[in-house]
Amino acid sequence: MKRYVIIAGETSGDQYGGQLMNSMRNVGGPIEFWGVGGDDMVSSGLNQFEDIQKIEVIGFSEAIKKIPYMNSLVRKIARFVYEIKPHSVILIDFPGFNLSLAKKIKLLSPSTRIDFFISPQLWAWNENRVVAIKKHIDNMMVIFPFEEKFYKKHGVTAKYVGHPFLDHWKPSNKKMLRKKLNLHLRKKIIGIFPGSRTQELKKHFPIYLRAAKKLMQNKNIECVVGLAPGFSEKEIKKLYDLSDLKIVTESPIELLECCDAAIVTSGTISLQATFMNTPCIVAYKLSKLSGYISKLLIKVKYISMTNIVANKKIIPELIQNDVNTNNLLLIMNRLLDDREYYNAIKHEMKLVTNKFTNKSNVMNNVATIIIK
Repeated sequence: MKRYVIIAGETSGDQYGGQLMNSMRNVGGPIEFWGVGGDDMVSSGLNQFEDIQKIEVIGFSEAIKKIPYMNSLVRKIARFVYEIKPHSVILIDFPGFNLSLAKKIKLLSPSTRIDFFISPQLWAWNENRVVAIKKHIDNMMVIFPFEEKFYKKHGVTAKYVGHPFLDHWKPSNKKMLRKKLNLHLRKKIIGIFPGSRTQELKKHFPIYLRAAKKLMQNKNIECVVGLAPGFSEKEIKKLYDLSDLKIVTESPIELLECCDAAIVTSGTISLQATFMNTPCIVAYKLSKLSGYISKLLIKVKYISMTNIVANKKIIPELIQNDVNTNNLLLIMNRLLDDREYYNAIKHEMKLVTNKFTNKSNVMNNVATIIIK
């Protein structure tokens, strides 16, 4: 039986990892997987070294605290790769950890093939890491169309495989979704999505809650929390005063599709909102140190992938100290009250989505490249 080592370090990577594992079995027959992942990958048959909850980090200062543990895990995995000699090592996103791991693996096992799915955003910051990719990564598979050109400019072969979300999501009837989620059919529904990582929730959710409670003073508005996989509704209710806010845990992505507007923490979900044509406010708040370092290093003008792909500001963004209740209320009220502004955002979102729709069957594309 073929054996692969596969590593993901975040919720979205875990979801994609589980899908990829299933696709690889469809393409290549029985396969044994070892590595790091979460519930989705374990459900798909992963023999788990470590759960992603133990290695998640946000920001630079937070990452520093986990360096000793991360280094220990890198050594452990690299040694395992050396001993079992897998067909290849598959790295999914999570660049700080995965590029360090790739370097260590190549030192111990130079002939081991390393496949990287979902490129580090080198074009946003730390472009110098392209040297490490050229040296240690054998196959780079990217999910944003412009990344092929970026890598070509640096002499790295990369393949655009499409965006995985579009393969698994098809538009639904919003009225039916609201009925399914037991949401009001006539009120304006605002989705609140505080993030997929514990640290993100701590930094963003209290601010979002304050804004939501003020918005709901208008009886025609209903705010609903979309909780990412891995969080317990019971625990969240213990930690935060949600008052009358509903929580959607089983299908937060359906909430994103059927709401009129959303407040989202920057990440995969902001692009998903664009694909679903749901206008949103994208926010991100780091610690003071992490925010300062980010400001020095990041080269792109925007934090949301929608605005980066469009190369202009389509959806409103708030970062650091600008992530506050007053700004969220100001922008959200404009989204709800200014129909021309709202429709203009929806139109621009469609144009961005069109850039992704020329390629499908992403996981099959990736599986075929890896197994070839």
